[in-house]
Amino acid sequence: MKDEIILYKPNELAEHIEVRIDEETVWLTQVQIAALFGQTKQNISLHINNCFKEGELEKKATVKESLTVQKEGNRNVKRKLEYYNLDIIISVGYRVKSKQGTQFRIWATNVLRDYLLKGYALNQRMNRIENTVEHLAGRVNEISFQIKSAELPNQGVFFDGQVFDAYGLASKIIRSAKKSIVLIDNYIDENTLTHLAKKNKNVKVLLLSKNTSKQLTLDIEKANTQYGYFELKTFTKSHDRFLIIDHKDVFHLGASLKDLGKKWFAFSKIDKNSVENILKAVENE
Repeated sequence: MKDEIILYKPNELAEHIEVRIDEETVWLTQVQIAALFGQTKQNISLHINNCFKEGELEKKATVKESLTVQKEGNRNVKRKLEYYNLDIIISVGYRVKSKQGTQFRIWATNVLRDYLLKGYALNQRMNRIENTVEHLAGRVNEISFQIKSAELPNQGVFFDGQVFDAYGLASKIIRSAKKSIVLIDNYIDENTLTHLAKKNKNVKVLLLSKNTSKQLTLDIEKANTQYGYFELKTFTKSHDRFLIIDHKDVFHLGASLKDLGKKWFAFSKIDKNSVENILKAVENE
């Protein structure tokens, strides 16, 4: 699943629940639904099956499978988990007569409203038409500097909504790499990997971030399967974002790669002497 994860932490629960958002709804596993309503997994499974048997809901429209990596002893084991959407969660909540069901429904409704207003759903749709975006980016000429010049621009500003312009520049910088790319960014996700997948085949990519979630690790494994040479490391020393090409060109980015074109942001190519200092800091982390 291509999704966002938001934490749900009501007062009644000792621990938070990681709620997935995808296709404009929320998704939980049976184990998570059981924790939400204070029920056993077996009881939740029974209620879910009754939803389908009684014709209240259709399994095809309300259930999704997702490949998840779980830690079992010293091994990372890949397993398929079934996720159930908000319709199922609400139905089960009514069946177990849980007040948490009403509380969760209100929370989920507010989250989905914000999710749509902030444009995350639009961003997911943009990912599905990435090839079209790349083609259109080549046609865009109204930009504050000359993207099509032989040399990479040293600086520039993108304004709100200039998604195609920003994508075009990011693609050009990434494709200019001959040997390596180092990205320092604390907000890396699957959208970032989509940009970096435009690299030349044998270029190695090192991702440095303080936020290295299980989902991101799984996404990088998938990227490696298709494109190769992606590596993720934890790095906590940087607040800003930097893109280093072939250990010689350093770009300071005013926004994460995943957020290009959403709001105003500037970028600038900084002194080459900074490369050595940055790479030393990385090695000493």
